[in-house]
Amino acid sequence: MFGEVKNPFGLRNGVHITVNDLSETERGLACNCVCPLCKDPFEARLGNIRIHHFAHSGEGCNEVSAYLMGLYGFFKDFIRSHNCFIPELIVYYSVNETEYVRVTPDNYLSQLWLRPKTGPNIKSQTLSREHNIRFDDVEIVLNKNQRPEAVVATYKGKRIAFVISPPDTVCKDFVAKPYKDLATLEILLSKKADLISRANTEMMNAIFSDPKNYEWISSPLLYSAANRVNEEREEAFRLHQVALEKIRIQREETRKKQEELLQRQREQLRKELEKKQREEEEREKLHREREDRQEEADRLLIAEKIKVPGELVVDSHGRRWIQCVLCGKIAIENEFWTYQYNRGKCKACGRLKSEAEMDKPRLQEEKPLRQANVCPRCGGKLIKRMGKNGEFIGCSNFPNCRYSKSV
Repeated sequence: MFGEVKNPFGLRNGVHITVNDLSETERGLACNCVCPLCKDPFEARLGNIRIHHFAHSGEGCNEVSAYLMGLYGFFKDFIRSHNCFIPELIVYYSVNETEYVRVTPDNYLSQLWLRPKTGPNIKSQTLSREHNIRFDDVEIVLNKNQRPEAVVATYKGKRIAFVISPPDTVCKDFVAKPYKDLATLEILLSKKADLISRANTEMMNAIFSDPKNYEWISSPLLYSAANRVNEEREEAFRLHQVALEKIRIQREETRKKQEELLQRQREQLRKELEKKQREEEEREKLHREREDRQEEADRLLIAEKIKVPGELVVDSHGRRWIQCVLCGKIAIENEFWTYQYNRGKCKACGRLKSEAEMDKPRLQEEKPLRQANVCPRCGGKLIKRMGKNGEFIGCSNFPNCRYSKSV
C-alpha cells in the first residue's frame, strides 16, 4: 500500500515549510527543522542526484506517517491564514421511468450521489453554492496508528472535515471515506506527486487554493434532496404509465379496426362466394333444363323411330339405340349382345337363355341323386337345414361341400 517516501515537509519554529524553501547553506541539521509528527530533528538532504527531502537524523518515527502529518499540517496552516474554498454541493440521482424507487433514510446513500455521474437518466440538484470561509478553529485528527485521518474545521459552531488523498507514490490504493457523520470534502492530490516534490510554501498554498482539487464525499444536506427526487421519480413513473396506457389503447383500437376490416373482408368474400354459388346453380339449372329438353327430344325421336324395323336410331349425342326382340327393352348398343339396325338381343335375355341351356342337363342328372338323398357334387348325404330364408337341402360335408337346394 505505501511506497518509498521522500518527505518534502518539515516543521520550523512551529510553522510547516517545504524542503524547497531552504537555501543551499541550510543543508543537514542547519535547516533547524523537526519532524511534524515526532518532533525529532530533521536533516535537509539537498543533493544533486536525488530529490530534495527531509529525513530523520536518528531513528525517528515512520516516514509515511511523518509525510502525511506534514501534508495535513500544511493544509491546517493554510486554512488558518487563508479563506478556504468550499465547492458547491450538487447531488446526482437517476430517474427511471419504468420503476419507482422511493428515497428513504435507509437507502438514500445508495440512491443519491455526490460524485458526478453521466447518463440519459441522470439528473442533478444543487443543494448549496460555492463560497470561501475563514474558519474559527482547525484541528488534525489522528487514527489509532498515529496517522492523520482528517482535518476538522469549525465555523460558527458548525464543523466540516477535510480528507486528503495523498500522492500515489505515498499510498497507491487510498480510498477517501467520510469522517464520522460530518460533511466531508476530499482534497485530490493523488496525481500531484511530481508537483508536490518540487513545491515550496507558495506553491503548496496555490495547490490548496485550487477549486478543482476539492470534491464532496458526504454531507448531512444530502437527504434534503429526497423530497424533490421522490417527486420527480413519481412524476416520471406516472407519465410513463400514462404513455403505456395510451399505447395500450392505441393498440386496442388498431386491433379492433383490424378485426373489423377482417370481418368486412370475410363478409365480402362470403357474399362473393354466395354470388358465385348462385351463378353456378343457375348455370347448372339451365344446363339441366337444356339436357332435359334434349333428353325429351331424344326420347320422342327414339320412341318414334324405334317403331320402324330396319331404321338406324341415333340420338343427339351420337349414341345408337336398339330394341330387344325378346323383352322389348330399348337401350344403347353397348347393352346388346347382337343387333342389326334397331333390333337385337339384349345381354339380359341372352344370359337367361344361356343359363337355361346349361342347367338343363345338370338338372336331369341331379334328379335321381336327390331322390336317393345323395349329394350330386361329392356323393355325401343330403340333409334338411334351416337358413335365414327357411328350410333347404344341403350336403352333410359342409363347409367342404357347399351344395344346396331349396325345398
